[in-house]
Amino acid sequence: MEISIGTIPDNELKEKYESEKTLEFGKYFTDRMFKTDFSNGKWENPRITKYGPLALEPSAIALQYGQTIFEGQKAYQTKNGKLNLFRPALNIKRFNNSAKRMAMPEIAPDIYLDALKTLLDLERDWAPKNVGSALYIRPTMIGTQGRLGVVPSSEYLFYIILSPVGPYFPEGFKPIKIWVSEQYIRAAPGGTGFAKTGGNYAASLLIGQEALEKGYSQVLWLDAIHKKYVEEVGAMNIFFVYNETLYTAPLDSGTILPGLTRESVIQMAKDFGYSIKEKALSMDQIVEGVKNGSLQECFGAGTAASIAPVGCLRYQGKEHIINDFQIGEITREIYDQLIGIQYGTIEDPYEWIVSV
Repeated sequence: MEISIGTIPDNELKEKYESEKTLEFGKYFTDRMFKTDFSNGKWENPRITKYGPLALEPSAIALQYGQTIFEGQKAYQTKNGKLNLFRPALNIKRFNNSAKRMAMPEIAPDIYLDALKTLLDLERDWAPKNVGSALYIRPTMIGTQGRLGVVPSSEYLFYIILSPVGPYFPEGFKPIKIWVSEQYIRAAPGGTGFAKTGGNYAASLLIGQEALEKGYSQVLWLDAIHKKYVEEVGAMNIFFVYNETLYTAPLDSGTILPGLTRESVIQMAKDFGYSIKEKALSMDQIVEGVKNGSLQECFGAGTAASIAPVGCLRYQGKEHIINDFQIGEITREIYDQLIGIQYGTIEDPYEWIVSV
């Protein structure tokens, strides 16, 4: 599909952010966005336009029934001026898996990637240069048909917007504190937990805000049935390190987002010589591991958050401090390799990078 590219007068271009040092996550957006429409069973009219509001009917199915999906990616600025995409094929695959779960049409991988590359090439001057900063990519699909009645939309909009961002957590690569949710759940077996759909995140807003107000960066979700087994954190999958073995929750319940950073961490850790166990740990096991010292490290892994050391879990009214609130050696080793590959400062032995 040939993409039409609209022009923007110079006097309508945005002023860029003043400094990368004060670049907040998700606050700024570039000048342009990509759009394509689905109707009559096909995608059509692919175009790049000025970033701006969308025209939707008040009865749009996306607004009434939450038929929305999205992805999260980053483009990393390298020293040679290239923008590195990290394993974009996995993002496209996950996006289409989300679409299938939400009764939405898939988008052809070549259309998705071509649109993304074209948009990035036009907006590359917006990309921050500091390690830890990036051009965040938000592909989105929404049901645009205006009607009432709980049925899938017959019309859709797929769009991509870009946002120059600093680190997801203001503290950067330092240990964070996490609140364990004992009352609320994120997803249940048979639901939409594995899909990147807006409703999953809307359900987390209340307790997420409560956690922030109490000084915690994120919420750790437990399983819906027993409310004791660790699943994931709001913005990332989570790993626990015992005796050089990394534990992370399995994906077979369908309640956990299959993170591409998670998959990459598993591969890198194996190649470093560490053991991996995809096994659900209970909070009782984790608390006991903190008490007897067998839990050596804990960290989160996600596109937005990158690798985030976890130094504290608040559970049953107590703060459980992990590794004296210090960054663990394995956490740092994985972080250094991941960041090095993404920013092109070390060799990419896996051929994960697609450059623009």
